Amino acid sequence: MTPRIRTALLSIALLGTLSAQAQVSIFTIPALPPRSAATPPVTTPAPAPTTPAPATPAPVSPARPALNPALATPHSANLSGPGSLSGGQDTTWTFNLTNLGEEAIDLQHGACDVRFEVLNAAGQVVRANPTNTVCTMQLVLTNVAPGETMDVQSVRWNGRGSDGKALPTGEYTIRAYFNGAGVSIVAEDYPVTLEN
Repeated sequence: MTPRIRTALLSIALLGTLSAQAQVSIFTIPALPPRSAATPPVTTPAPAPTTPAPATPAPVSPARPALNPALATPHSANLSGPGSLSGGQDTTWTFNLTNLGEEAIDLQHGACDVRFEVLNAAGQVVRANPTNTVCTMQLVLTNVAPGETMDVQSVRWNGRGSDGKALPTGEYTIRAYFNGAGVSIVAEDYPVTLEN
């Protein structure tokens, strides 16, 4: 064997080993951090009222963005993971899909099709779903047979708000949804306790 062929074979073997170690799973892709510099929305001042205004209602949490039509196959979706987290520590929850129908659910979707936001005890969104994220152009195949439950994707939160600052200890709710492959799937809200 010539030195040139031996070098080429060693290079191929080395590249194969490196690429095998560099494999990334969809379940290890973290939720991306919130925007660091939020720009306030532009608002037009309302005309002055001519009659006394009613009492200001309690803040309403913003609705999810427009979603695709709901998945038609009977199903349930939920998050699984810890019921508490320590502030500043990345904690992961998994978006699970259970097929309650009689036909398989086959989804071909992107790596960032599961989104989530965090609400405080008053129902206000304190960690909004990032809108300026960069996602990989990875195609994910999720196939759930009748009666089975599959992990669709994982989400990660570290106890910080949309502004990147630590949130106070207390009760929070994670609200997650899948919006891809032409369908939407909304998971049950997941309560968590943020601790010091």
